[in-house]
Amino acid sequence: MIDLFGGMSVSDFRGSLHDEFEVYLKEHKKKYNPQNYLKIDLHCHDFNSDVPDELWGRILNLPETWLKTKKLVKVLKKNGCDVVTVTNHNNARSCWQLQGNGQDVLVGTEFTCYFPEYNLFVHVLAYGFDRHQEQTLNEKRGDIYDFLRYCHGQNIPVILPHPLYFYTRNDKIDLALFEKLAVLFQNFEVVNGQRDKWQSVLTLNWVRSLTAEKIKAYAARHELNPQDYGVDPDRPKVLTGGSDDHMGIFAGQSGTFLYVEDLKNRIKSEKASDLALEAIRQGRMSPYGHVEENQKLNIALLDYFSQVAVNIKDPGLLRIAFHRGEMSDKIACFVLSNLLLEMQKHKNTKKFFNFIHDALQGKKPGKLVKWKIKKDYKFCIHYLEQIADSSQKSPEEFIRTVNQAIPELFTELSHLIIKRLKKSSQGLVNNKLESFSTEEITRKFEVPSQIRELVFGNHTRQPGMSRYNFSDLLDNLSFPVLVSVILLGTTLGSTRLLYQNRRFLNEFADHIGVNHHPRRALYLTDTLFDKNGVSSSLSGKLREIQKNDLPVDFLICHDSARSQPHLHVIKPLTSFKVKDFGEQEIRIPDLMEISRIFYRGGYDRVICSTEGPMAFVSLFLKHMFNVPAYFFMHTDWLEFIKNTTDLNQHERDRLRRMLRFFYKQYAGVFVLNDDHRDWLTGHQMQLEEERVLLTAHHAEPGLQNIKPVVKQELFDDANDDTPVLLFASRISKEKGIYELPEIYNKVKQAIPEVRIVVAGSGPALDELKNLLPEARYTGWVDKKRIAQLYAGLDLMVFPTRFDTFGNVILESFTYGMPVISYNCKGPKNIIQHNKNGILVENVDTMVEQIIRFLSTPTLRHSMSRNARLRSREYQAEPIMTRFMQDLGLNEDESPEITRSVA
Repeated sequence: MIDLFGGMSVSDFRGSLHDEFEVYLKEHKKKYNPQNYLKIDLHCHDFNSDVPDELWGRILNLPETWLKTKKLVKVLKKNGCDVVTVTNHNNARSCWQLQGNGQDVLVGTEFTCYFPEYNLFVHVLAYGFDRHQEQTLNEKRGDIYDFLRYCHGQNIPVILPHPLYFYTRNDKIDLALFEKLAVLFQNFEVVNGQRDKWQSVLTLNWVRSLTAEKIKAYAARHELNPQDYGVDPDRPKVLTGGSDDHMGIFAGQSGTFLYVEDLKNRIKSEKASDLALEAIRQGRMSPYGHVEENQKLNIALLDYFSQVAVNIKDPGLLRIAFHRGEMSDKIACFVLSNLLLEMQKHKNTKKFFNFIHDALQGKKPGKLVKWKIKKDYKFCIHYLEQIADSSQKSPEEFIRTVNQAIPELFTELSHLIIKRLKKSSQGLVNNKLESFSTEEITRKFEVPSQIRELVFGNHTRQPGMSRYNFSDLLDNLSFPVLVSVILLGTTLGSTRLLYQNRRFLNEFADHIGVNHHPRRALYLTDTLFDKNGVSSSLSGKLREIQKNDLPVDFLICHDSARSQPHLHVIKPLTSFKVKDFGEQEIRIPDLMEISRIFYRGGYDRVICSTEGPMAFVSLFLKHMFNVPAYFFMHTDWLEFIKNTTDLNQHERDRLRRMLRFFYKQYAGVFVLNDDHRDWLTGHQMQLEEERVLLTAHHAEPGLQNIKPVVKQELFDDANDDTPVLLFASRISKEKGIYELPEIYNKVKQAIPEVRIVVAGSGPALDELKNLLPEARYTGWVDKKRIAQLYAGLDLMVFPTRFDTFGNVILESFTYGMPVISYNCKGPKNIIQHNKNGILVENVDTMVEQIIRFLSTPTLRHSMSRNARLRSREYQAEPIMTRFMQDLGLNEDESPEITRSVA
């Protein structure tokens, strides 16, 4: 299926939801004679919805909208509504004001009602009450049972809007709630303009499943009398629609057709609002409109955030501190309010957000603005004009245009930010961070805790503290940064709002037996086709996924790679190199582009394999889509820092605490050896045991018909009997390469004819060449050449204490080459001592054992044979099966860990 809102293909799941819902709407439209229809939007808001249900809005003292009643009525009329109602939260002030002005209006309100036994709030739409009844309704909404009994007794019709969306902090919603809702309500909103297709279709199929027998059984089970609430179990449930519009953009585009017999004549003598109320009471209703994904909500929130950015006032520190809510909510609101209040000082930025609001309402920027705008910002005006023009076209075209323009605008702004950073940053030379090393970055990774130091800066700041201060940061928050933050926040907010109860939606789909969200993972990595061991192992995993068509897709950021089955490739916004990482580029991805891929791909979990930019992306997706996130730990960063820097213990502890915080954000962390599992679950890192998952890399099948390298090709003075050692890995300090010269020279003293080959590349290559000039250096070699080396040489020397696994060990075993390594971490999980390799504790023992191995032909032959046998124990199928089980992606099981979000 082709997605209208961006041109990218969407998952079969979302396509099936779209088709199912469209069929329902078309069939239901034929239910009544259209000549007897009154058209009404039964669910819309204006500025009198001034106390939001969302916690952050209350903390920041923000209304839900600034939309004037007059503007809302105008939009409703424009979109063909015959009757007007305004259903603000817990008040009917707008309806009374319209009545006071002599306008015919159906009085309505969306009341927030409390379910005492579940500690949650639901919304209830109510219509046709008077002022006294409104007061009583507000008094009774603290108990939904009293509220609904009163409504039935007073003949006040009610509708349950967005039945799958609640206001609660409960992690688990008792599905018995829906048995009670089936008894308490006759009318359910199935078309909500601000919800997505999945929730809408789930609601539709649940309501359709409510037979008279089920409702009567539920009533008996919960000791409820349906008649007390105006519910007739033998009568079919009634479905309605409404836009749930707050901004005056989509009002009237979704709603309800009300059937009134002999409408043409009755409308001459009776008020439309009275006829509408009669139809609602009698249940003669049929929904209309379109349900999108998050596109409408995204547009509404963009308009809302634009107005918040312009209109927000200082909520006050004491209000934030003493308000109900978790500390994390209060800190987030404090940061957000300061960001937005600071933004208001930027004249151009504030104007631009006014322009966004105007464009969404169909108003283009003026010619004077276009003339005065700086050249760097011309593209912004272009996108605003596109949006304004599209508002005069069909609703579908408007939605498509806005949701295409916003990501493109974000990308353009990101490029502008990067361009300015490159221009102003002295450390960025020739696209390479030459003045920074991992040591310097780690040492500076701290900010002062004193407010005076943070805000004003101080020349007496302690060593190890960042030299930046908050005032410097605010001074550099320019127009593109602030606008980008709002655009990204809009996308995050709209999707998070829809899926904040994702766990419940999955359980509800299981409960009703239809519309199950596919279980599919997006696998993010910063490296896949680079020259390193992580890339090699991940490439092998991708090949297995492609071969078996597993429900996992990789995503990488790369300039030249192309997409394949199960592989998304996006272009980086920019890339650079850090000194200690040699040839490895750090690529900065487009966050919004990845978000769109995740949404349209129908993914419901995310995996990340690297602690680079993609790690940030994975956590962003976790919070945006409320999905479980997993991390695959390839690198021991503490060991890396210890081996490549001169940081002291206190500075390394800072990094450890940062890593502990980072890993705790994930629902599961995959590790490749027992030592790492014990470390992560021990007192230093304190991860729960069930979240640390032991896995392995699989051995790639050996290449067929490989011709072993001829030793004479490598060394002129060699022959078939010349013992030749091999080191194959990244040439960097943490790989133990500085021990190679000592090991080789000591072995050579005992076996003068011994030779050594070094295969690989890395930041320490030139230094190693100076220390070990006798070696044959091949550089980075392809799979065929490394296989020839494994097959033709005698022993792999692997003097690292850093590797978490050791892909090269499995590679060498595949071709019958034994390995000698230190008795630590990854190697000791693979090598069986004196069977297929040798494990040692220090350099001297390594030298002794190499000499013993090279001097004992029978040992060489037996270890070679056993190495091949050992590699067969690391077959892809069992390793990948367990990996998929741990992710909850098996057909028959889904571990509890995948249903909860860290």
